[in-house]
Amino acid sequence: MRVTIHQPNFFPWIPFFEKAADADVMVILTHCQWAKGGYQNRFKLADQWYTMPVVQGLQSIADKKYIDPAHAWRKIKGELPEYRDTLDQFDDCICGGLAVTNINIITRIRDLLGLRTAMAVDHRTDLAGSERLLDICLQHGAIEYISGPSGRDYLDVVLFNEHGIDVKFHRAQNKRAILEVL
Repeated sequence: MRVTIHQPNFFPWIPFFEKAADADVMVILTHCQWAKGGYQNRFKLADQWYTMPVVQGLQSIADKKYIDPAHAWRKIKGELPEYRDTLDQFDDCICGGLAVTNINIITRIRDLLGLRTAMAVDHRTDLAGSERLLDICLQHGAIEYISGPSGRDYLDVVLFNEHGIDVKFHRAQNKRAILEVL
């Protein structure tokens, strides 16, 4: 079983789905701290940011809420008329919860791309860092963990190897925004 784990970004770029395509299961990491300035509530297209404003505070991604998701979604669609038909396919994905909205979008994109990768969502735990990722991999019977390239900076590969899990680092093949290919 090949497992990859990623936070639920808002309209992730193509490498997110490349990594998912290489795995048997993608676990969406929601029970971690939301990071301001990250990709959980915004995406970039042609050097322009498109943002869904969130309620301020230090909630986890699972508990983070959008301020006025319907208004923000209409604004994004209005700013991207050339992608209107594509974006209309996601209207029913938008709700008040950041994690639920993003998981709905990710699932829809996975289906539109014809990927067969199973999706799962993490659970609350006191584990952190490599131990947390290892625990998720063990729960899913992983023999291989596919990390993003930044995992080289923090991942305890020896810990994974001690549990019989080989670690691979994904290299992005196509760095375009997902809307450019849908």
